[in-house]
Amino acid sequence: MLTLSTITPPFSLSLYQDETLLEQCLAAGLAVTRSCRNGNCGRCDCQLLSGQVKLSNGNIVQATANVALCISYALSNVQFQSIPLIQQPSYWRCQLKGTQHLRLPAGRQTPPHAGDICALLHEDTVEINEAVRVEGRNIILQKPIQFAKQAAGLSMITIDRQYQGRYSLWRETPLQTLLLWDNINYLSAVAAQAAYRKSPDTGSYIVYFNRNTC
Repeated sequence: MLTLSTITPPFSLSLYQDETLLEQCLAAGLAVTRSCRNGNCGRCDCQLLSGQVKLSNGNIVQATANVALCISYALSNVQFQSIPLIQQPSYWRCQLKGTQHLRLPAGRQTPPHAGDICALLHEDTVEINEAVRVEGRNIILQKPIQFAKQAAGLSMITIDRQYQGRYSLWRETPLQTLLLWDNINYLSAVAAQAAYRKSPDTGSYIVYFNRNTC
């Protein structure tokens, strides 16, 4: 079996040779930008850094080149700089003011909206909640926060209500490998990964695709 990998963010996906790269990315839960499905619109174009693909018209393209995922079939392991994705969720670093009360830092950052689904990024787990009221910099949550340390800062991202998928997010340190969040879609996984990398917590944050998940 072949492999697709990207540099930004680091990611890998097992590939079959009889399906287009776009079809396999979408099946894996990646929210790839796309429209025409015939290679003309340019929305799923990617920079091929290494490897070889066969286009739907029979032409073979070798790295380095720009290729449209929707008409490309892998002939070898392929690596891209990145894959164009629909805009990722927003990120905030919040102050914990109460069990259901978060406060944004001063500044011009746009707050979330009431009704947004939020992922609260703790040091050793991810907790799902909902913003029920937003008053300036103050966010009131639907449920009490279960795992927060008192007076500690807390990272938060907004996610789609349908965030379930076939990816997992892990934190790796020299002492342990810890599962932070499981059975999520790719967009939520990489948004959480990026947010964790901005936090003071140490370790490497890795996204994995759970191919055997039903």
